[in-house]
Amino acid sequence: MRNAKTMVLSPDNRRYTRVIFTRSVKLFFNGTVQGKYPARNLSQGGLFIEGDVNIPVGEECCLELYETGRHSSLILTFSGKIVRHEKEGAGLQFTSMGEDSFMFLQTMVLYSSDDPVGVAERFLEGFVPDNDINC
Repeated sequence: MRNAKTMVLSPDNRRYTRVIFTRSVKLFFNGTVQGKYPARNLSQGGLFIEGDVNIPVGEECCLELYETGRHSSLILTFSGKIVRHEKEGAGLQFTSMGEDSFMFLQTMVLYSSDDPVGVAERFLEGFVPDNDINC
């Protein structure tokens, strides 16, 4: 299992702390696989994926992340929407996720952040897990 690196990407006044995240995610749009994309960074609110994402801004999509360990494997599912396109890829905002996905997200951001206390406080007041994912 690869770990997120500890470098924090928060040079501007973004709402959530971003951390380097080097995994691939499978992207679905309208029930169809759009491809597998490398993620660049992750935050409590969303992630940035690299590559040519042909989904319009504002559209809902689903993400699958496969997390494998020595003794088990998880398929984590997130619902999100495309919030911006850049030359290098697309930014996605999480709209819902199951408890396992929420716990994974929280763990990755907390352990990779330079400010785990601040991140934990934002998790407590922020996103609520939702096991009713529409993917």
